[in-house]
Amino acid sequence: MIFSKEGYSIKHVKFEIDGSKDLVFRNLRFSELWEWDEIGQGGYKVNDWDYFVVEKSEGIWFDHLTFEQAYDGIIDVKEGAANLTLSFSKLDFNPNQFIALQIEALEANQEDYPYYQRLRNNGISKEDIIKLASYQKKGFNLGNTTDGEGFESITFTFHHLEIFNLQDRMPRIRKGDAHLYQIILDNTGIYQLNLKINSNIVNIVNQGIVTTEDGAVLMENSVFKEVGILIKSHQDSSSDSKYTGKYKVINSSYYRNTREYFGSSDSTPSVWYPRNNHPKIPFAFRNYQELPYDYQMIDIAFLPDFFNKYPVGHQKIEDFNWLKIDTKLHLRGE
Repeated sequence: MIFSKEGYSIKHVKFEIDGSKDLVFRNLRFSELWEWDEIGQGGYKVNDWDYFVVEKSEGIWFDHLTFEQAYDGIIDVKEGAANLTLSFSKLDFNPNQFIALQIEALEANQEDYPYYQRLRNNGISKEDIIKLASYQKKGFNLGNTTDGEGFESITFTFHHLEIFNLQDRMPRIRKGDAHLYQIILDNTGIYQLNLKINSNIVNIVNQGIVTTEDGAVLMENSVFKEVGILIKSHQDSSSDSKYTGKYKVINSSYYRNTREYFGSSDSTPSVWYPRNNHPKIPFAFRNYQELPYDYQMIDIAFLPDFFNKYPVGHQKIEDFNWLKIDTKLHLRGE
């Protein structure tokens, strides 16, 4: 177990987990693994900086963590990975001093940064560029290459998460299985910035679940706010059905402007449908017929109050033993 009693920060660090088993990361804040993407003009493809890359490993538990911006993604999963969990964590992709200081340096030296200068010359303010830089481009890539091998074993559970301004990949999965429950994804900042900028030179993505290549995503009792594209079940230039994924949404809410839509993907009508028009594949997990663990859920109407009572992310809790693992307490958020 790698943990902190005080909820300390780990900065400028990427972890690569390869050929490992039964690792726990608890009560930590990860930050400052980001830099302005001048060369790639905001595509974030130059540096391979994810906080975690996992392959040929199983039983990896990420618990009570806070993630701030990363240049590439948050957790990247490759071949031969199984039984991964991210729980009671906060993904806080809002402006902070680390990003603001970098943008201030660009502002003072615009002639050395033509992409930044072009944004400014097109009427985008420095303050809005800070927001643009802060809203995380990529989240969770489960199965990192098209037609890759060894992704079938991927099983990843995400639960009790507060996520602010994640543009894409919550998660993006190929071939494996993902289970999401009790999650709030709030992309209000992304939505508002997109309305304000409305520029052809800036591509602000705003989508949630992406499932392809027979990957399966089950989401239960969760909330998406101001997410532009809720689901994509096919993301490849080929129309071949082998690149289509599966999804099922149960008892979840979607907030758009001032309206709330509640329901499931099997409801009629339903907002939980994919943006693409490929034929829907009947939902089924690849790795098991039924989920192999017990879990408890509350009505999503009480989810914000639950997070207030049991805060997610890194923190300091008096007389709490982070080394103790009690799954019954963990299910209640204690």
